[in-house]
Amino acid sequence: MDEREKQNVPEEEESNAARRIRALGQDQEDQEEEEELEIDWWGNFWYHHKWKVLMTAVFGIIIGVAVVQFAGQQNPDVRVLYGGPLYITPNENQMFCDAVETLCPDFNDDGKTYVQLNDMVFMTENQLNEMIARAEENDEDIAYDRLSNAQVQERFTYEIFGGEAAICILAEEQYTDVCVSGGFLPLAELFGEDNIPEGAVDEYGVRLAETKFWKFYGTKEMFPADAVIALRRVSTMSALTGKSKAEKLHANSAEVFRKIMEYEYPEGYVEPTEETAEPAEPAETENP
Repeated sequence: MDEREKQNVPEEEESNAARRIRALGQDQEDQEEEEELEIDWWGNFWYHHKWKVLMTAVFGIIIGVAVVQFAGQQNPDVRVLYGGPLYITPNENQMFCDAVETLCPDFNDDGKTYVQLNDMVFMTENQLNEMIARAEENDEDIAYDRLSNAQVQERFTYEIFGGEAAICILAEEQYTDVCVSGGFLPLAELFGEDNIPEGAVDEYGVRLAETKFWKFYGTKEMFPADAVIALRRVSTMSALTGKSKAEKLHANSAEVFRKIMEYEYPEGYVEPTEETAEPAEPAETENP
């Protein structure tokens, strides 16, 4: 008698069972091979492309931070441009903006008033030559980066004729260069021929140090002594960036510029003069 018959197992059933065992065993082997291949593929990919993956991740983080910072930036109601040889500290910048904000309405209706001062520190060729001459006269060594100065000056030219800042506070050399190019609006167009502000240096600008606004709020050390404040014409780039928007921003700046020029001291304030100013502390002398 056949062994299968002894065990009473049908040949067809046994064959199916054997097939299932073989099939299951083969599937397990295939699965193990696929897992090994997957591990080998990932290891091979990481070995060859890990720097690309890391750089992509870092770049993504940088973009994310930039987006968050951009979203948190405030939208200025008015922008002011400074150009000259003196460096302005962050505290001085903030002090100036706080002072102008007392005169500035909330033009963009965001519930707060924000003035931005864009400072561009650079020298004209005359200013640079004067600095070198003073250094030689005093037997001093100076280091000056002409390339950096030229780059800032180029950005300044763009801001004057294409930027959004219309109120300009410039050292006299920088102011004169812009005047020659016809960059400023005449004071008569803003105040009339008979109401030119006190301290006007010509038909376009006013000496900042002679305005009541700066006498009350300012410090002599912040801007150059010969600094002139003037209102730039509507940007020549407005045809490309949007004429109506540019005209609106310029009108806002013109309103604040007028308020600076027409500023009056608070009631009871007495303008300091050389006679009323507090005397300087006497220099200490060595005892003989």
